[in-house]
Amino acid sequence: MTDLKKYKVLVIDDEILIREVVKAALQHFDFEAVTLESPSLADTVIRKTKPDLIVMDLYMPELNGLQLLRKLKADPELEKIPVIIFTGSGERVDVLSGQQAGVYEYITKPVDHNVLIARIRKLLRLKERQGDA
Repeated sequence: MTDLKKYKVLVIDDEILIREVVKAALQHFDFEAVTLESPSLADTVIRKTKPDLIVMDLYMPELNGLQLLRKLKADPELEKIPVIIFTGSGERVDVLSGQQAGVYEYITKPVDHNVLIARIRKLLRLKERQGDA
């Protein structure tokens, strides 16, 4: 990863505490963090902020993470943004559904922030190598 670029990560979670903790960890590791509590606004916010990566919860009101992921992957402008599902559910059906919908990583809560940051960096390096950064 190029050290000159400050990567932007969008965090979508309906729980304010989760959003703020993840945002603080991202900022500590020199990422630009944007947070969103409602997945129904995601399309507009993603187009406006142009994040390099998205971390989102699986279970949220209005629109769950899998529905949002499928919507993003169906949009040619947004489909290449790497998505990490960050959730309290480790159920096999949820993991498989996420993989089928196009999730890049599936992380269960709680997770060590160093692990989350390592996964984010890994996906951003992959994105750079593919020429989409």
